[in-house]
Amino acid sequence: MRVLVTGVSGFSGSVVARRLASGGHDVVGTYRRDTNFLASLREAPRLDLVRTGLIDAGKLAGPFDAVVHTAATSPGPGVDVATLVRDNIDASFALIEAARRWRTNHFIFFSSLSYYGRIEQDVVDEATPMRDPDTYGATKLIAERRLVELAGEFSTLALRMPGIVGRGAHRHWLASMVSRLRAGEPVRAFHLDRPFNNAAHIDDVAALVATVLAHEAWGGFDAAVLGAAGSLTVRETIERLALALGTSAKIEEIAPTNASFILSSAHAIARYGYQPSEIGALIDRYGREINGT
Repeated sequence: MRVLVTGVSGFSGSVVARRLASGGHDVVGTYRRDTNFLASLREAPRLDLVRTGLIDAGKLAGPFDAVVHTAATSPGPGVDVATLVRDNIDASFALIEAARRWRTNHFIFFSSLSYYGRIEQDVVDEATPMRDPDTYGATKLIAERRLVELAGEFSTLALRMPGIVGRGAHRHWLASMVSRLRAGEPVRAFHLDRPFNNAAHIDDVAALVATVLAHEAWGGFDAAVLGAAGSLTVRETIERLALALGTSAKIEEIAPTNASFILSSAHAIARYGYQPSEIGALIDRYGREINGT
């Protein structure tokens, strides 16, 4: 199968591209800028790298049997609304239109829990209502809506994910906890005694992508929430991460700024064979990966 993976200079895209190429797929990976994540891909067999913006996706040498769209711009300093719209909506629309011309069979979209906006229920699944997403979440929502409109043209799966962990992970709550713990700084958190499983390991996600591409094209749009198996309390999660890093945790409880919830991956498990790591094992592994052991 010939597969286009976008965003391979990023953490998630690099792992997915490498996994698919090692599994026998012919992979073309797109990127916009050089990063350390590209180093392990440059000499990988069955993997070609193309530097391009996705606005120009139609110029890529298709066709592709499948597209795995991991590329996105996340909120951060200097990232304004116009940038998020250009990179996450305009670029996604251009890619989707190119996939239509290529008559692509599978389209896997890396979405986000930000799609839901303000979450007010204890367990999040595919039926959780969407309430007032922020700008980033709205870009994911709009891209998903376009894929819903084209449900008759692809077998589409939107993966609604929490923070993705693994060696090189960044920009999520657990990664920020790592920085504080290693620096000996207090960890400030809320809902300390509420359950937590809001993480997924990138290897589990990449394995799911490979499994989905092995399925016969089913036609239509679907979405799946991904999280870890089981749960720990927030306090236990912080303490276990500290133990895995070989440090101690100084925890300060603060007033909550949003509701507490856990994730149900039941749909992804039942329909697509997702095999999530248990949250405790995931935390232990993440600590080892951070320490390079």
